[in-house]
Amino acid sequence: MSFCSCGRMLSPLPLRVACSLLAWFSLYTWFCHRYKHRNYEWSCRLVTLTHGILATCLSAYVGFIDGPWPMSHPGSPNTTLQVHVLCLSLGYFLFDLCCICRFARRKSMKKYHAWRSRRSDELYLKTNGHLKTHRDAQ
Repeated sequence: MSFCSCGRMLSPLPLRVACSLLAWFSLYTWFCHRYKHRNYEWSCRLVTLTHGILATCLSAYVGFIDGPWPMSHPGSPNTTLQVHVLCLSLGYFLFDLCCICRFARRKSMKKYHAWRSRRSDELYLKTNGHLKTHRDAQ
C-alpha cells in the first residue's frame, strides 16, 4: 500500500506522475516497435485509446464501486486509488502534451499555409457568375 501507518504517502506525487509518464512513453515505444509499418502518430493514438479505456474503467470503479459516492460525500479526502488514477491521468496528460508538440507543429504549419493560400483566393468574390476583386465588390 502507498500509505504508511501515520497516513502520509510513501512516494511523493511528482515521483508517481514521473513513473506514469515513463510508463506511457514505454507503451508508446512498444507500440512503435510492434507496428513498424505504421507511422508514429498511429502509435500515439493507440496510447490515447489505451488511456481512454483504462481511465474510464478506473474512474467508474472509483466512482460507483470503491466509493465514496461523490454526490453524497463531496469534498471528502481522496482515497489511495483516486490518487493513483489522478497520477496516471496526469502522466498521460504530460505525454499527450509532448505528442502535440511533436506532431501538431508540422500539421499546423501545413494548415496555416493552406489557409493563407485560400485567403488570398478569397480576395476575389464571385458575384452573378463573374469574379470581382475585393475593391470592385465594395
